[in-house]
Amino acid sequence: MSERMNVSIRLESRQDGAVQVSEHRGELFRKDRSIYIRYEESIEGEAKAEPIRSLIRYRQGELLITRRGAVDSEQLFAVGGRRAGRYRSPFTSFPMETETKRLAFHAEDAAAGESAEPPFTIEWNYDLWIEEHLSGQFHIRLHIQGEQ
Repeated sequence: MSERMNVSIRLESRQDGAVQVSEHRGELFRKDRSIYIRYEESIEGEAKAEPIRSLIRYRQGELLITRRGAVDSEQLFAVGGRRAGRYRSPFTSFPMETETKRLAFHAEDAAAGESAEPPFTIEWNYDLWIEEHLSGQFHIRLHIQGEQ
């Protein structure tokens, strides 16, 4: 794979039967044994709002999502135990924890495993805890497709 490549990103989030889908254009690159996906998202209905710059780092057994801008957050996903995170916006701020039940990498070229070039999908299920209360159960699918 080239050092950096432009990609299309489809993020599907399911919680309590509700599905949210967002699509973005971004950049994929690899460093050490990790895959990085970087993209920007705007806040719907807020033309003047600062965009949110998202960086996803995936390596075998671990996924880290960092968001900066109008929202500042960090979530770590790894099966086995709870992982600390945080969320901050102009309106609220709180610590949170994720308890990951499943984290999987699916590639069209299954023989290449996690070093595969796009298209591939990263999928995870987790419980979100805020102040020791279960806030929600999520199933996320992140599909990455190379752009020509």
